[in-house]
Amino acid sequence: MNIDDKITQALEAEAKRLEPMLLDDKGLFSRLLPIYRGGMRRWVWLVNGLTLLTSALMFWTAYEFFSAQLVEQLVFWGVCLIVILQLQVGLKNWLFMEMNRASLAREMKRLEITLMQTKNP
Repeated sequence: MNIDDKITQALEAEAKRLEPMLLDDKGLFSRLLPIYRGGMRRWVWLVNGLTLLTSALMFWTAYEFFSAQLVEQLVFWGVCLIVILQLQVGLKNWLFMEMNRASLAREMKRLEITLMQTKNP
């Protein structure tokens, strides 16, 4: 048995050991709820409010765009729609990055606890 086979076997054994932990993840809502309880919860609520506001503005500008009669109006409302859409994408991106940060911090704490338990049995 060469070194490549040993590495492959070790990686397969590790993958089998880690698979139940990866399947334990409950999904989006199990990751979303902790960001409303963390230290950034006020910012999360503020960004959610801004996201709802930009959604309303986006629908309004889309309505104005599709009901515009003149080319100047079409350009104006089209640019407004694109700007608001980019704002909403940025706000939602921030929320998902915050969700990812909280999830990563939780996993690092779990790893730290596991290392402390194996170090001091």
